[in-house]
Amino acid sequence: MKSELKSLARSFSCAGAGVWYCICQERNFRIHLTIGLWVLLLAGYLQLGRMRTAILLLVMGLVLALELLNTALEAVVDLACSDWHPLAKRAKDTAAGAVLAAAAAAVGIGGCLLWRPKQLLALGPWLLFSPVRWSTVLLLAAVSIWFIFYGGKKKKRSSPAEAGKK
Repeated sequence: MKSELKSLARSFSCAGAGVWYCICQERNFRIHLTIGLWVLLLAGYLQLGRMRTAILLLVMGLVLALELLNTALEAVVDLACSDWHPLAKRAKDTAAGAVLAAAAAAVGIGGCLLWRPKQLLALGPWLLFSPVRWSTVLLLAAVSIWFIFYGGKKKKRSSPAEAGKK
């Protein structure tokens, strides 16, 4: 029993390492995380309800999962193909296209679930007439921009041959 628990803990640790790698190394993953946070903040303001919030979480999870798979596929292609190859490029581009398709669907679903014109129009005055609120939003926006562009660890520069593969 003890070894089974260790094995289970190790598998969760490996999965967490994969997510952490994407947070540290993949700007697009950080973009999706940041947009997801803003969407959840807006959902909270709009008081969407459990079902609508659950749907938002589901589509956000799908986009993040596909981004993780895209990163994994890129690593496997890089491992299997040391030189630039058109099929390697096609595999990487297609995987990235899957993320794009899921993200576009998530935007459409989010738009449908969050579209509440009266409440959205009331958001402006609610923010603007409270210095604490608009200051908080500005601070969160600045932190979001920093997280997206500077929050990851710097990657080693790739060689021209490796750059051509992407």
